[in-house]
Amino acid sequence: MSKIKWGVGGVVAVATLAVGGNLYADKSLQTYYQQEAKQPSKNLSLNYQNFQMGALQGSADWTAELILDPCKPKEVIKLTGRDQIKRSWNGYQIQSDVKVVQADSALKSLVNQPLKLNTHVNWLGTMKSTLTTPVIVRNEAKIQTRLDPVTLEYRAKPVNDQLQMQDLKLDIPNLTVMDAETHFQMTGLKIETNQGLNGNYLEAGKTTVQMDLLKMADRGLNNPISAELKNYRVEAESDLTDRVLNTKMAVQVGEMKMTFSPVMQNVKFNFNVQDVNRAKLQALFDIIEKSENSCLAQEKLLQDLEPALLAVINEGFKFDSSDNQIKIGTGEAKASLTGRFMPSHQKTLKGMVAMVPSLVEYKADVQFDKNMVASIMNSIPGKAGLSMSDQDIETMLSSMQQSGQLKRDGDVMKMSMEYKYGEKKFLTE
Repeated sequence: MSKIKWGVGGVVAVATLAVGGNLYADKSLQTYYQQEAKQPSKNLSLNYQNFQMGALQGSADWTAELILDPCKPKEVIKLTGRDQIKRSWNGYQIQSDVKVVQADSALKSLVNQPLKLNTHVNWLGTMKSTLTTPVIVRNEAKIQTRLDPVTLEYRAKPVNDQLQMQDLKLDIPNLTVMDAETHFQMTGLKIETNQGLNGNYLEAGKTTVQMDLLKMADRGLNNPISAELKNYRVEAESDLTDRVLNTKMAVQVGEMKMTFSPVMQNVKFNFNVQDVNRAKLQALFDIIEKSENSCLAQEKLLQDLEPALLAVINEGFKFDSSDNQIKIGTGEAKASLTGRFMPSHQKTLKGMVAMVPSLVEYKADVQFDKNMVASIMNSIPGKAGLSMSDQDIETMLSSMQQSGQLKRDGDVMKMSMEYKYGEKKFLTE
């Protein structure tokens, strides 16, 4: 967790290297640069030199040291840059070249050309920055890698004399990795968020991840395999009240292809959680944040986390998932779920796991049609091109119906089930 959080923070920190990141607090360009040394965040230090500014334009040199992992303070990334500053009627425009001069060998070999940072800050201190990487191409050990220019864009503004991130967008247009036998390609990856950008784990907002295409293939096996994912999208949104957190997640996939499997289309899935105790959850996140800053051993962290996590779960919560669907061939399946995790007084995670069957209750509704069954059965490997007849499918559906767990409505099979106190009850009426 620590590396992930500080890694993201490091990316944002690099994007604030230009003067715009702190200009709002100083009210004066000259005052800002003449301070020379700054520490905008715990893991970033800056030093400015050679500041020159005329009536409408100027420049300044700087160096920076960035620590991605606070538990490894000697692993420092050093950067240098030069700010080209222009003043206009609506604020400052700062263009910066960012060079990586010290890093681990893998990173330094990847980023051997300057990053481009373009920042605009208006007279009220509101800023918008765009960081762009060069094309990254590597050819070694018979592996070819290409990463097209990546763009990081964000907006920030001063709130109570502190610069607050408003939102962030990351765009990775294309990544390709291949050798003589394997091929990997990802295109159109976009991430947008307005959550967790200012060091707060518990924050209302929305995060979206979408990807146009993901392809993988391996031709070096006895049976070559491939997989393809198209039009993938995930949305996660959280809402906070004084007492509880409510969060919802939705996943959509336009098409999924895998060797020896039927094509899946129009996949939709969602899962919502309501009434999670906010105070208990905040206490859990406080422990996580404290552990990151103190570099506690993993064992000590787990000891502290267990009672805090149990405190959240013991409060109970509700969950639901509706209008889920998947299409396979000409068939379709749908599903919905509502339920709750009841309050309890468990003192250990082991005890909680043992009690889960008695603490969870839900109602599930599932339906699928005859064409879905036929599409799945006829795609099973090893059938040597043979397909099940309509009569074979009918026999299978009749067996399902005779189990007493499903009911049939034309070509659609339906199942409704209630789970309570560790027991399942199928509703066929």
